[in-house]
Order: sequence, then structure tokens, then C-alpha cells
Amino acid sequence: MRDLEGVAEMILDGLTEAAAVRKAAEEYRALGRTIFRDRYGYGGVQRYWVVVDGQLHDAKAIAGVAYGHQRPDMGPLRHDQFSGGEAGANRALSRLGFTVVNSKPATADGERTWRLSVNQHLAHAKNTSGYVTADVVRVWGAYGGGQGVWVDSERTKEIDPAGVAVGVLHTGIHYADDLSDDGILYHYPMTNRAGKRDDSEIDAIKKAAELRVPLFVISKPTPSSRWREVRLAWVEGWDDRARVFSLTFDGQAPTKVLSHDDSDNQPFSLFGNNSRRANGSRKQRPGQRLFKLRVIQRYGSRCPLTGVTVPEMLDAAHLVPDAAGGSSDPRNGLPMNAALHRAFDSGLFAIHPETFEVQTQPGLTAANLGIYVATIADLPKKPHSDAMNWRYEWWAAQPKNAPDGGPRPAGSART
Repeated sequence: MRDLEGVAEMILDGLTEAAAVRKAAEEYRALGRTIFRDRYGYGGVQRYWVVVDGQLHDAKAIAGVAYGHQRPDMGPLRHDQFSGGEAGANRALSRLGFTVVNSKPATADGERTWRLSVNQHLAHAKNTSGYVTADVVRVWGAYGGGQGVWVDSERTKEIDPAGVAVGVLHTGIHYADDLSDDGILYHYPMTNRAGKRDDSEIDAIKKAAELRVPLFVISKPTPSSRWREVRLAWVEGWDDRARVFSLTFDGQAPTKVLSHDDSDNQPFSLFGNNSRRANGSRKQRPGQRLFKLRVIQRYGSRCPLTGVTVPEMLDAAHLVPDAAGGSSDPRNGLPMNAALHRAFDSGLFAIHPETFEVQTQPGLTAANLGIYVATIADLPKKPHSDAMNWRYEWWAAQPKNAPDGGPRPAGSART
């Protein structure tokens, strides 16, 4: 092998034109990978890939064919004339300004580069609606399982013996509302399979977060569709009690992965949201998913006023509303069942900032609103006093809430 590498260096020193590499890459894409490799006699498993125009190509085959394009008198190189490793094709292609990536890296940095390169490559394979076929997803290793979490243990075992999660499938069947334009709340697998596979997959996602490598989120336009939407996501946090991960489609890894609530150790800001409007009308709330996770981490995954614990029925309610510029600090929120959240935002009730008791609009009682525990006094952690005061003052200032002398406890309705 050492002699072959020495020969490779000598032969490939003659590859000096980037245009020849681009011409080989164009031929590769026009013919398709299989026909191109067969035509020029390159077979076997490929480990190294060269990025040309944002797409991945077999590095060794491209270098050998590019040599022939530059030197038509010599013709393309056979696979046994040079090495495809670091000293051969990779070195020659890198020298010409091309990026060569390893599909079986031994480091987190290498794995991150590989996944980013695959994501870039898949962008070129999308149809006009932004989807790719399931076959394309499997070929490039973005997802290879039948459901749930894809842990490519064989390919990633050099990075971690237990494997690192590569992709997750969101079917939209059980948690349809958890997938948004900016990210996803991904629920822990709960299949009770043998060998603690659920726990292993959870650990593999946490390992991806620890190593700061992204995951592919795979979803379907419809349950029976052959098309797949593929987006690259970063793990930004999780809660083991609620059994949920928060993943963001942001182009960069989060500066901090949130695995527990530490908000009491941070300065509190009452205002400062990042809402924006898309297409001039539809409002997007890019922090809402992470806000929900942080609220759950702080208070638990249970509405303290109704006792609801069903994930699909829980919201993270702002005290200072998002529309008023309220911050995404969890101390500016409470977990609340979705129907009660609507009542809260409509001003049908408020929580007194000193007694922590629910007070209702005239003519209503706690029972009318489905509130079974009309206080948050027993919550181990409370919202920030500034947020509670702001909300209560806003509520009390509404004319309908104090028609005859002020608010009243939740249990006493006035007529």
C-alpha cells in the first residue's frame, strides 16, 4: 500500500485543473453514480466523498476520471493505479480547492461535517415541493429505520460504541402540533421493546447533543406518501419527566443545551420576545417551542389549576403575552391546559401576585372555567413577581373585571 500511495502522489501531481474535476462531476451527475462507476471500473464501498457544486461524489472515481479529462492522451486512471486515501485522491482534490468528507469519521467534528454535507446534497435532490423520495433518504443514511429514532450504530461506533442518533421520524399521528416551521418537540419513544431499546435511543439523541452534531428530522406530507421532507435539526434541550426533546431547525448549534431548569440563577427580563410576521400577516413565534420546554422543566408537565397532564393538551402560557413583547424566560410563564390558556388570554381570570389565588371575571366561578385547584400556592417554584404583577395589573385594569369595586376570589360569582 505504501508503494501505491507513493505512485498515487506522483500520478495525481499531474491533476492540476479544477475545471477537469468539475467536468468529471458533471458527467457523474448526468450518468448517475452507478453507471459512472461501472463505466470507469470503480466499485466497492466508498468512504470519501468530494463536494462539487454542493453535491457529493465518489472522491477516488472523480479524481481518476478528472485526470483523463485533463490528459486525454493518457485517459482516465484505473482504480488500481492510485490510492483513494488521504495521500492520493483526497490530497489531489483538496489541493485544487475542493472539500473531501469522510462518511465514516472517528470524531464528532468529522461526523458534523458529514451530516452538514449530506443535508446540502439532499437540497439538490428535492422536488419542486421541497421533498425527496424515501430511497434517497436511505441511500444517504439520513434515516434507515422503520419508525422512531434512527441510530446508525455501525457507522457511528467509532465515535461512540453505543452509537449516535442520526435521524428521527415524525409521523404527525400522535403529536401533530409539535412540528413547526422552526423546530420540533420530539417525544421519547415508548414502545417497551426488548433490550431497553427505547432507553438506548434516548441516550443516542442525548449523545448527539453532547457531541454537538445535528439530527435529520424526517416527516411525510401525508401518512401514505412516498415523499419525505428532510430538515436538519439541533438538540436544544430535553425534560426527562415530560419525556420530550426540543429540536431547532436553526442553522447553528445552540450555545447551550438545556437539560434542567436553572432560570433562578439567571437575570430576569420581563420583556424581549422574538416574534415576527411572515408574508406580512401570519405571525411566527420561533421561541415558543423552547419556551414550552423551559416552562415544563421549571414547573413540571402538569397544569396546576386543572391537573391535566396529557402532552397534547398542555400549553406554555405567557404572563406578559408574546404579543406585548413578553420574554421567553420560563418565570414569565405557567403550564396550562389549552382551553384554560385561551380563557387566561381572554382575561376571564387572573392569579393574584401575593396570595397566588385565582380570581375570576364577574359572573364566573372557577368551576365554570374547569379549574379544580384555584391557587398556585403549592407550586414548588413560582413565576417571577414582576411577571405576576404585570399580568394582574393588566387584568384588573379591564373595566369588565371590576364593575362594582374590584376583583373577587374565584369561588364567589357576582350577578
